[in-house]
Amino acid sequence: MSALAELKNYIGEMVELQAAAAIAHWDARTYMPERGVETRARVTGRLARLAFERLVSPKFGELLAQAEKELESASEAERAMVRMGKRDHERARAIPPDFYQKFVELCTKAESVWEKAKAEANFSLFKPYLSEIVDMVREMAGMIGYKEHPYDALLEEYEPGMTTRRAAEILGNLREKLVPFVKELQERGTPPPPIPEGKYRIASQKALCREALQAIGYDFSAGRLDDSAHPFTIGLGPGDTRVTNRYNEAEPFSALFGALHEGGHALYDQGVPPELYWMGLAGGASYGIHESQSRFWENQIGRSLAFWGFFKPKMSRRFRVFARMKPEEIFRMVNKVEPSLIRVEADEVTYNLHICLRFELEVGLIEGKLKVEELPERWNAAMKDYLGVMPPDDAKGVLQDVHWSGGSFGYFPSYALGNLYAAQFMEALRQDLPDLWSRVEAGDFRPILSWLREKIHRFGHMYFPEELCEKVTGAKLSPEPFLRYIREKYSTVYRI
Repeated sequence: MSALAELKNYIGEMVELQAAAAIAHWDARTYMPERGVETRARVTGRLARLAFERLVSPKFGELLAQAEKELESASEAERAMVRMGKRDHERARAIPPDFYQKFVELCTKAESVWEKAKAEANFSLFKPYLSEIVDMVREMAGMIGYKEHPYDALLEEYEPGMTTRRAAEILGNLREKLVPFVKELQERGTPPPPIPEGKYRIASQKALCREALQAIGYDFSAGRLDDSAHPFTIGLGPGDTRVTNRYNEAEPFSALFGALHEGGHALYDQGVPPELYWMGLAGGASYGIHESQSRFWENQIGRSLAFWGFFKPKMSRRFRVFARMKPEEIFRMVNKVEPSLIRVEADEVTYNLHICLRFELEVGLIEGKLKVEELPERWNAAMKDYLGVMPPDDAKGVLQDVHWSGGSFGYFPSYALGNLYAAQFMEALRQDLPDLWSRVEAGDFRPILSWLREKIHRFGHMYFPEELCEKVTGAKLSPEPFLRYIREKYSTVYRI
């Protein structure tokens, strides 16, 4: 057996263990009984440790070194398998398996405590778990190593090549341009109509979300739509990519756009060739690129006028209050710009300000300049400064996101980067598909999905994000396409 073939088998076994852990994780977030937490933490910790031990083992390093000698005759995917495997091996071997297992077990318990703390709007319940997570994450950053800033080691996990310095520049640039534009919209613009008040049946919302997912191409024979406290997508392997959602009886759009958002993630996973999955190349180019796919379907498509030309009749059948409205009314309604408390429900123009807040708090925690017990106060003060709103409680403030309970520090900047990638990809798509908006209005999303499959999905994790961006658009990542998109769209929405 060649070294490349042996390496493939070795990685395939790691992927199988990760898939088993993912199934356990999905169940823990959806249907697991409350008293199952301790057992599940032990099982997921063991599965994660087994996969981790294989990742950091000397044997894996030896197989990678041997496979490198065969790259001259290797396929593009095989070369990527070796390159990405080497990167992951070198990062992970800095962390002892005992430490990693302890971290996974801690996070599994912390997620359940976070759910309870959020339900009770009580940060003090979650505080001791978060303090321990932050300490372990800081320790991991030191183990992995970095050139300039400990947060660089965490960013690299989610967005290879990104640094704290560059993330601060990008977010600062966006804040500088977006804050005055928000003011311009509020002072000069004509506000959109409000969402009609009423009770929107959850069963009808679920049916509508299912229709939306089917329309954009989500394959229900290879996935599920379930409920969870925080919407998420999880790929369990070829033929099994699941999404979850949450619902609000007071208005139907939060769930609808949540479904489109998670559907975008799922379409990416469903579009990766099965052979790449077993080579450890199914995760997407980066979290930012993955986020670009969810934001693309949620915002670029789902909040477009053309989409509401198509989807308005479906909405009207479920909720008669929209029957007499024109598509343009709903289009304007779902694009209202208003500072809000909840990140996942924020409009496109103010959304990145929520990311700025989280990014700065995370950097402070990792630097040790900010203590966990200070988080609620600092969070509330930043919300007031950035968005002019004050959370009434911890549930709508510091406890609103699941990420910290899972130890995912360095993740949040990916959301802002995803917005930028999505806008840059859309500009390239519009050049290649001039009749894009007439297709959307007709409900024909197949050419769009085919373009995404060809340009992005089929490569899985074969390229780093900047490489893929240049391959798709011919240019490196830039905030300018996003800023052009925002100004053009919202000038129309607000009739400036």
